[in-house]
Amino acid sequence: MIDLVIETHAGLQRQGPGSSEMTAKALGFLDHIDSIKQVADLGCGSGSQTMVLAQQITGSITGLDLFPNFIDILNDNVKKENLGERVKGIVWSMDNLPFEKEECDLIWSEGAIDNIGFEAGLTHWNGFLKKNGYVVVSCPSWLTEEHPGEIEKFWSEAGSGLDTIGHNITAMQKSGYQFVASFALPEECWTEHYFTPREA
Repeated sequence: MIDLVIETHAGLQRQGPGSSEMTAKALGFLDHIDSIKQVADLGCGSGSQTMVLAQQITGSITGLDLFPNFIDILNDNVKKENLGERVKGIVWSMDNLPFEKEECDLIWSEGAIDNIGFEAGLTHWNGFLKKNGYVVVSCPSWLTEEHPGEIEKFWSEAGSGLDTIGHNITAMQKSGYQFVASFALPEECWTEHYFTPREA
């Protein structure tokens, strides 16, 4: 199954829903990005959002992903853009981070935290953030109170603990964070930027 996941995603610019515009939008909610020295991009895939972060942040960025195929693509792009002095990708798990305690100014994760559980991931990551550091995550969430049975069954069988945005905000606060902002990805982040290229 893992080999099939890699095969269907390795040639894509993104391995999950999102866009460069939405990465930049999320980054826009953070204060003092010029003072960010250390960033961890967890579950970075081939690094589409990592490269956007590198354009906006002058500090060091480490992208982590379990799959070497994706990390190789990220590191090739880093080399092409001459960013090797401050951006690198490593093969590593997001549930056992290789950083020192309170080392990171920013922990970023687009569409990946669901793999280890929203609250479990946030709880583990918190110890690696500096005081006044930020965590930015995206994950599949219910946008309505009604949950169609077929869709709920799909996500449940996929092993996902989908919940509402309000519940996720509460989970963040329970894990020791202060809430800053949230927004839903527009539909094209799922279709035009993810499902359509994957289908092709």
